[in-house]
Amino acid sequence: MEHILYFFIYSFLGWLCECIYCGIPAGHFINRGFLEGPYCPIYGFGALIVLYVLAPFSDQWVLLFLAGMILTSILEYLTSYVMEKLFHSKWWDYSQRRFNIHGRVCLRNSLMFGVMGIFVVGFVHPVIIAFLNKIPFYLQSIFAILLSGLFIWDNIHTFHAILRENSDYRLFEDSLRELVAQFRSASIFPLEEPLSQRITQILDQSDADENLMAAIERLQAQYQQRMSAFRHTKKRLADAFPRRLKQARQENITAFFKALEEHRKAFQTSGNQEKMKENSSDQRIDE
Repeated sequence: MEHILYFFIYSFLGWLCECIYCGIPAGHFINRGFLEGPYCPIYGFGALIVLYVLAPFSDQWVLLFLAGMILTSILEYLTSYVMEKLFHSKWWDYSQRRFNIHGRVCLRNSLMFGVMGIFVVGFVHPVIIAFLNKIPFYLQSIFAILLSGLFIWDNIHTFHAILRENSDYRLFEDSLRELVAQFRSASIFPLEEPLSQRITQILDQSDADENLMAAIERLQAQYQQRMSAFRHTKKRLADAFPRRLKQARQENITAFFKALEEHRKAFQTSGNQEKMKENSSDQRIDE
């Protein structure tokens, strides 16, 4: 049971360090965890690797530093790779830092991990052992079971939210393709003309603008409804990973609806101006 508690303790300490490290420059609290709870599992796994795999080097700080730096960097690289393949997005990117490997790990972080390994083995872990020794075994078991249950639920909830988000983006990407295909089949978007140029021409026609915007509004309403699911989790992840490289489909759909919203405002403005001109001309006729 103590191994499970070690994992959660170090996951919490890692989460706390991340929140402080990112929250101070931002000037406000940021939940830096991938999950809802106050823990970063990568720190928990990293600490267990240092404590148990590198136990033979506990008295040799130079070897402990080097081995800890290498192993924790491998863990960070593999975590980044798996998350990118699983969720189709890159959660952190160190490409702008010197001495990085594919933007997944960088020398500065690796050096920090090596120092943290020495600090954990030499100073933190003895204190944690002494603390847990004061807690009866049955209470340790209860805490371990409760934390494990919450951790499993947290993972299921977060994974579901992200996978649902990816599924929604694919759905709307397909819907947009189908919409364009329908207009192409009606010879509204000829292949020989740029799509944006032809859209402008079509929208300048009498009722094409109203028909197109009505179809887009229905799609946009459906989009907003589906995007409202797991809103809290999505916002938390966006705050926690501001440098996350979003999927191309997400950026394209967002840009698409933004452009349509701008066009709708311009269309409404032009419509209001035409009505004002008609009213003024009617007044002149009456006079």
